[in-house]
Amino acid sequence: MRYKKFEIKNFKGIRNATLEFDPFGNARVYSLVGLNESGKTTILEAIHSFSPDADTQIVVGSVSTIEEQRRQRVPKDKISDFTGDISISAALTMDKGDKDKIITFSRNKGITIDPACLTDEFTYSRIQRYKDGDFVGPFRGCSLNLKVRSGKQKTLRDPDWKSEEMPILNYIESLFPVIAYFPTFIFDFPDKIFLSDRHVNKVNDFYRKLFQDILDYDGRGHSIKTHILERIGKDEYKVEFFLFFPIYTKSNESEKIKQVVDRAARAVTNVVFERWNKIFGEDISGKEVVIEFTLSEAPDIVKDGVKKEKSTDHDIYIEFFVKDGVKRFPIKDRSLGFRWFFSFLLFTQFRAARNDDRAILFLLDEPASNLHAAAQQKLIDSFPEIARNPHTLIYSTHSHYMINPHWLEQTIVIKNDPVDQFSSIMQQASVDEDAYDVQAVPYRRFATEHPKKTSYFQPVIDRLDVVPSRFDMDRASVILEGKSDYFILEYFAKVHWSKQLRLLPGLGAGTLDALIAISRGWGLPVRVMLDSDSAGVKERERYLTLLGLSDQEVFLIGDISGAKEIEKILAPADLALIGSHVGSTKLPSKKQILSFFQTSLASKTKVKLTSECEATAGAILDELEKRLSSA
Repeated sequence: MRYKKFEIKNFKGIRNATLEFDPFGNARVYSLVGLNESGKTTILEAIHSFSPDADTQIVVGSVSTIEEQRRQRVPKDKISDFTGDISISAALTMDKGDKDKIITFSRNKGITIDPACLTDEFTYSRIQRYKDGDFVGPFRGCSLNLKVRSGKQKTLRDPDWKSEEMPILNYIESLFPVIAYFPTFIFDFPDKIFLSDRHVNKVNDFYRKLFQDILDYDGRGHSIKTHILERIGKDEYKVEFFLFFPIYTKSNESEKIKQVVDRAARAVTNVVFERWNKIFGEDISGKEVVIEFTLSEAPDIVKDGVKKEKSTDHDIYIEFFVKDGVKRFPIKDRSLGFRWFFSFLLFTQFRAARNDDRAILFLLDEPASNLHAAAQQKLIDSFPEIARNPHTLIYSTHSHYMINPHWLEQTIVIKNDPVDQFSSIMQQASVDEDAYDVQAVPYRRFATEHPKKTSYFQPVIDRLDVVPSRFDMDRASVILEGKSDYFILEYFAKVHWSKQLRLLPGLGAGTLDALIAISRGWGLPVRVMLDSDSAGVKERERYLTLLGLSDQEVFLIGDISGAKEIEKILAPADLALIGSHVGSTKLPSKKQILSFFQTSLASKTKVKLTSECEATAGAILDELEKRLSSA
C-alpha cells in the first residue's frame, strides 16, 4: 500500500489541511517548506499519529493515556471546552498483492470476502471525539464497503462488527506503510548506549532498539537479551560489583559477547560505509566501525527516595568508534556533520532492512538545520537513495539550501498566516493560539497565486525570506519560457548526459523582462529560448525591440529543433510510453507529460525514449551550451 493523501482536522493549530502526493506513485521525496512557527512540525506529528512506528514513538511520545492525548492533540486554546472531532484521514492505494493478503486472511478466519469490495483506492480515518473538553472515545472509519459470507451462505451480507469487520480492519491496518518520525534531537549520537531495559532516557531507549535492528540485520538470530544481558545476569554473577568482576573475567562470557558485538560492528561498517560511498563518492577504504562494550555497576535500588540496597543486576553499555588504520576515534568526537550523517544512515538503512515487507514513510523534521550549506545540499542529494521503492520520505525545512529545484512539483508550502505576517520573533510568539490556521498548499498552486514573481523559483525564495548574497547568480543561465521546458530539458541534461548546463524557468513567454534585467544587472550573458508559437514569436520581437537583445541572445526552439514547443520533440511512441507510466490509455496531456519528466528527474530514473527524441533533445542542449560558451 501507499499513501496518496492526508487530511488533518482540528489537530493542534491545524483546522483543516490536506496534503496530496503524486497520484502515480513515482515521486518518493516530498518537502514541507515554511518559516519557523508555520506549523511544519505539527503537520509531521499529525501524519505520524496515523500509523506510528513503535520505535520512533519512544522519542516523540505516545498517547497511552487520555491526558497525554489531550495535551498532544487538542487545540491549546480549546483544551478546557473543545467539542468535536480530531481526525487524521488517509487516502491509500492497494495493489493485487494487498488484496490477496486480505482475502487469504479472511479465508483463514472462515470468512469469504467479496473481492469487488476491495477497491484500488480507499480512505481510512482515525478520530478522537471530545465533548466540552472531555474525551468521548476513539473511532475509525473506512470507505471500503465490505461484503462477506461464511459457512454455507451463498448471499453476500454486511459483516458482523466484532467477529468479522473488526479483525479484517485490524489486518488492513497492519498493511499500512509504517510512519517513522525522526525529530532533530535524535541525531545527537549518545556517548554511551546502555543495553539493559532499565530506563535511562528516551534517546537511549531508541538507540538500544536500533542496536537490536543491527543484530537482526546480521542474520544470526542474536538478541540483546539472550546473547548479552543473560550472559552477565546468571545466578553466580548476582553479587556486588566488586565481587562480580573477578568472577566474570575468569569465565568465557566476555568472548561470547565480544563476538556478537563485533558482528554488529561489521554489519554497520558494510551497510553505512557502502551507502556513504555511494551517496558522497568518498574513498573510505581502510576505515571501519568498531563497537566496544563495557560492564557497568547497576545503580542502587531506591524506594520512596531512600536508598535501600546495592543492585546485583549489572548493566553493560556500548560505544561506537571509527577506526582508520591504527587510530580510532569516538563517534561523539567527530564533526557535527559526520555524526549527523552517521546517525541518519543508521536510522534509515537498518530500519528499512527489517524482516517485513511493509513500506516505510520516513518523516524528518528540519534535518541538518545546524549544518553548513554544503552539508545540507549533500543531504538532500542522498534522499532518493533512502526513499527507494517502496519507501517514501517527507522532510520539513526553512532553509533554501534544502530545496532541490527538481522537486518543486513535490513541494508543499506550509503557511500560518496569522503568524507569518510578523517578521519579529517576539510578535510571532505573542499571536493568540485561537488565530492559528496552518495550511498546506502545493507549490504548483502557490506559484500560480504569485504570478508577478520573476521566475518559477521565486515564490519559494520569497516564502523563506531568502536574502541574496554577493555570490548569488554567479553563472550564466539559459532562461526558458516555463516549467515544462525546464523539467524536460533538465531531465535530459542531468539524467541522460550529466550536463552542467544551468536552466532557469520563467512563468510564460511574456514574463521574462525581470529575469533578463537581473542577468544584465549582474553582468551575466543573456540567453533566452522561447517556443516557436505565435506568443513566442511576438515576445521575441518585443525583447529584441524593447530590451535591445540580439538574435544570439533571444531565439526560438524552432531555430534549433524545428519543433514549435518542447513537447513536440516527443514521438508517438514516446507519448504512448509516457501514457503507460501515468496510467492513461489515451495520449497524455501536457500536465501528465510534465509530471512524468518531473518525477523521473526527481528520482533520477532513466527511461528509454526513442532515439529520435533523445537526438533532438541532445541537439537542443548542445546548441544551448554552445550559445552560452560564446557569450
